[in-house]
Amino acid sequence: MLFNYVIGPAGSGKSTLVNALYNHISEIYNEISIITLNLDPGAQILPYTPHIDVRDLITLEQVMKQFKLGPNGGLIAATDLIIDFIDDLKFEISEYNDPEIVLIDTPGQMELFAFRATGPLVASSLGYGNVQRVTSFLFDPTICRQPNGFISTMLLSASVQYRFMNIPQVNILSKIDSVEREIIERTIKWSEDYNSLENATAKAERGLIREMSTMLTQMFENLGSLGELIGVSSVNNEGIDKYWGALQRITNFDESPYY
Repeated sequence: MLFNYVIGPAGSGKSTLVNALYNHISEIYNEISIITLNLDPGAQILPYTPHIDVRDLITLEQVMKQFKLGPNGGLIAATDLIIDFIDDLKFEISEYNDPEIVLIDTPGQMELFAFRATGPLVASSLGYGNVQRVTSFLFDPTICRQPNGFISTMLLSASVQYRFMNIPQVNILSKIDSVEREIIERTIKWSEDYNSLENATAKAERGLIREMSTMLTQMFENLGSLGELIGVSSVNNEGIDKYWGALQRITNFDESPYY
């Protein structure tokens, strides 16, 4: 059983990617049993109908009313309270006859899930038996237009990887249909060639920001922590098969006869 937690900044395309990957696997590899799980108690509209929805157990509106909180405090409380419903979520997953893949759509504000105790605890608690887990971190190309935006997103990616330390991570450049091809190619090149990123930083930045960007770039180069950055469009499905292949390889799911 594979649990794929899709994580990324607000607006990076988490829900649309979950929908696109679910449709791709369902249509092409119909022998694989797969379900979707929404873990965002504050979600208003989703581009798919989740098989399992945390909003059936807890919603932002309920928490705001019960604890007399505003939207921000309500989101924090509602996300933290997910852990109280782990057994319910596990039961609902088992009701689907223990599917081979569970695609998990995490809260829109990633810091509520990734940087509080809830996210790692939920990730380690969901599932049982021979469960493999992976996080998919989304890079938003609109943020990565400039070197400092890309480096900032690298830091977020590394932070998520550090928080979910025992879980492998796939990095996705999402929404590649939404920006110029030149930006996509340049961003992917930065992820593969740190010299090109350093050169771009030297041209674009000055003073302290330039020094910080150079130091951070060198740190990532020494750590080798980013790995492959896979460009994916949830609109035209470009790169979706490459993403699916990466998930299989990183989790040894490629031993499945469907690979």
